[in-house]
Parts: sequence; structure tokens; C-alpha cells
Amino acid sequence: MNPLFKSIAIALLANAGSLAIAVLVFSGFTTSVSWYVIAVAIFTALNVALREVVAIATPSLIRVSTIAGGLVLTLGALALTNVIVPDAHFNIVGWWTWLGVTFIVWAAGVAYGEVDSKAPANT
Repeated sequence: MNPLFKSIAIALLANAGSLAIAVLVFSGFTTSVSWYVIAVAIFTALNVALREVVAIATPSLIRVSTIAGGLVLTLGALALTNVIVPDAHFNIVGWWTWLGVTFIVWAAGVAYGEVDSKAPANT
């Protein structure tokens, strides 16, 4: 299997798992089964794209490998996914929910980065 496709598949699985856990943990985070796969794909694409853009545009201002940088980029990708996917199918409500979902998804991304050294944003 092509390493890039393998890496993207692992990223999709990690994001799918972390978003599923977040939906179960937070009552303020809802998603529909029919849009879940689409939301995961959108989030993964946005997450990879945002990391690349920030790494190229502002290498000295924010490092995507730092804790703060990773949390901000994860929050940004979640916010864009929340805007793109209709509210009835993917919706995050409340500050604590936003913070908790961001942390869970970011932590899964950190764990994924430890497993897959060829993460999509690094290829």
C-alpha cells in the first residue's frame, strides 16, 4: 500500500475514533450517523491542510508541533467542519464542549503522530 494512502487511512481512523469518543462524552456535541463519515473526512482534510498552510505561512510565529499550536489548529479544523456540515448533522455547542472535544481530538492526533511518523501533513 502506498505510504501516503496508508497514512491518510490511519489519520481517518484516528479522527473517526476520537470524534466518536467526544460525541459519547459530551452531550453538547451531536452528529448524525449519515453525515458522520463525511464530517470525519472533512475534518481530516481541513486538519492536514491547515497544518500545512500554517507551517508554510508562519514558521516563526506558530509551530504546529507545539501543544498550543496543535490545539489551535485542531480547534480551527473543528470550527470549519462545524460551519461546513449542517447543524442537524454535526454540531458542537457550549464552551466546555468545544474545549473538551478539541482536547480529545488533539490528544488522539498526538497519539496518531507517535504511531505514524509519515503523517499526511509531513509527506
